Amino acid sequence: MPNSAVHAPAPERPEPIEGFPKFGHMTLTGVDNARDLGGMPTKDGRIKKRRLLRSGALGEATAADMKQLIRMHDMEYVVDLRTPFEVEHDPDPLPLMAGVEYVNMPALSQGAIVTMGRFSAAKDQKLLREFTGHPFATIQDLYPKALLGETGIETYGRFLHDLLSAEGATLWHCTQGKDRTGIAAILVEHILGVPEEAILADYLATNLFIGGWMARMQKLLRATGLAKGVNADFEAYAYAYKAYYDAAMRAMCGVFGSVDAYLERELKFGPAEQEALRERYLEAV
Repeated sequence: MPNSAVHAPAPERPEPIEGFPKFGHMTLTGVDNARDLGGMPTKDGRIKKRRLLRSGALGEATAADMKQLIRMHDMEYVVDLRTPFEVEHDPDPLPLMAGVEYVNMPALSQGAIVTMGRFSAAKDQKLLREFTGHPFATIQDLYPKALLGETGIETYGRFLHDLLSAEGATLWHCTQGKDRTGIAAILVEHILGVPEEAILADYLATNLFIGGWMARMQKLLRATGLAKGVNADFEAYAYAYKAYYDAAMRAMCGVFGSVDAYLERELKFGPAEQEALRERYLEAV
């Protein structure tokens, strides 16, 4: 079937969130899309600073980046949502993470995602067709796979429960800090009472901070000879779109009726756990 989406639409820009300047962006040399959710407004106050951090992959982090995350942002726990293949291809800089607990919790099974790292190994035309055939549908399909698949249910449930006992800041990441990381942020922000329009804005804020990742991936595509086949659809993979956010909402609400029902029935994170999370991560204003 021919691909009907030859060119991706322009990236969507998020609406500003009052009292949350620059979407909590942390300026780091080798880490894209790094943000502190602290300061986001909720129904009952604001999220505490230096407790909930999100980012893209940490593999290119400098020593100064890691020192900043650990000393300035109190990072004590890192949750890597990538597949084992991605971790092997681009591991987190564990030697720079002394005193930080690291855990790999894949949000998708190994076969559910086409990773850019696989393109660096060989000029695989089957992968190329998979990557470029239907870009928006491919990414949208990842959201129900992550939220409703056995791997994702186990990971996101464990992630939320781990937040109940974390003392310092928890940082979670995937590759871009957009899809798997974005789902985790959506769940946490919903529980904490962030208004839906602000949750969407925070999701779309990836589009403001993903330039470094895009430059590296375009360089990789050129080096592997795949740029000609991929460039037309690259933005569908690189940017966050409301259509992807809506796919996450449909996956939860369409099956369970509400996000809260999904949390309780699938992730075993019911009203008591949600209240405990709010007590731990919110501050009054």
